[in-house]
This record gives sequence, structure tokens and C-alpha cells, in this order.
Amino acid sequence: MSLEKDIVKRFETTYVLDDGGVVVFRPLKPEEDVEMLYQFYSSLSKEKNYFRFLSYRKVTRWIVEEWTKINYIESMALVALVKNGESTKIIADSRYFLDRETGAAEIAIVVHNDWQHKGIGTNLLLHTIKVAKEMGVKKIFAYVSPENRKIIRIGKRLGFTTKWYPEMGEYGGELILSE
Repeated sequence: MSLEKDIVKRFETTYVLDDGGVVVFRPLKPEEDVEMLYQFYSSLSKEKNYFRFLSYRKVTRWIVEEWTKINYIESMALVALVKNGESTKIIADSRYFLDRETGAAEIAIVVHNDWQHKGIGTNLLLHTIKVAKEMGVKKIFAYVSPENRKIIRIGKRLGFTTKWYPEMGEYGGELILSE
């Protein structure tokens, strides 16, 4: 079995919404998910785009293709998917980038505007943390815009320590996974 198939099988799970809808969380499939990922990022609001990248960024197909070049070790991406009839779409994206020397990984997450306030972001973040821990990541950290109060609250609730970095104008959050 290829590494991709093994990782996807190992870390695929479902999350049931309060309304009974089912969301699938799974690692990104680079060869299959480019178009869905492009559609996802192209449809984000300016605010969500800003919160994800800490600046406004026009997302091009080339950029999305670069984002799909993950190796499941130093770079991992997990997506949240929903089915609508015969079609499937990405509604959230979470990823981390590992520094193998330190064992620390920077994490980022974004949930589409239409899927906010359903627990998807929190549960995808929890799943990403679980995956990172199982993959040997020792610490995860993130930089967050001060306007993104929701993710700051979620991070604190999940055990992240937070610190204000005035020189960057951002909050930093850190969660130790193992010593």
C-alpha cells in the first residue's frame, strides 16, 4: 500500500453535525483534490482569506497546486468534505508544516463561511492535533490575527498557551504534544 493510501485510510474519520449531516475529515489526496481545494479557497470571503493568510491573497490554480504538494511527514493537510447528491466539496482545510529538527509544526485552519458555527473547525483542529501527535510532532504553534477572536478562544479552550507579539501585530499560540 502506498504511503498516501495508508495515511488516508489511517486518518479518515467522520463528524456528525447536530442536524444529522455527516462531514468526512481525511488527509488531502494531492492528485484528486486540486479542483475542490481551488473551488474552496476561491469561494472564501475576504475576511476568511485574511484570517487564514494574515494578509489578503488572491488564490490562483497554480498556488493551490503547490499547496497539494504534501508528503504526509513534514507537510500534512486534512480536509473536511460534505456530499451534496453526487458531488463532494471541501468545506474546511487544516494543515501543518513540520520542522524535523525541532519537532515543532506550524498549523493553520480555515472553515468556509457557509459552514461556520457547527463545530467543524474545532473538531477538525482536534483531529489535526491527533494526527500530528500520532505522526510524532512534539509541539504545534500558530500565528493568529487579533481580529480572529473565535480561533483564539478555541485555542485557549483546547489548551494552547497564547502570547501577544506586538512587533508582528499577531497572537501566537502553542500546544505541547510530547516532550
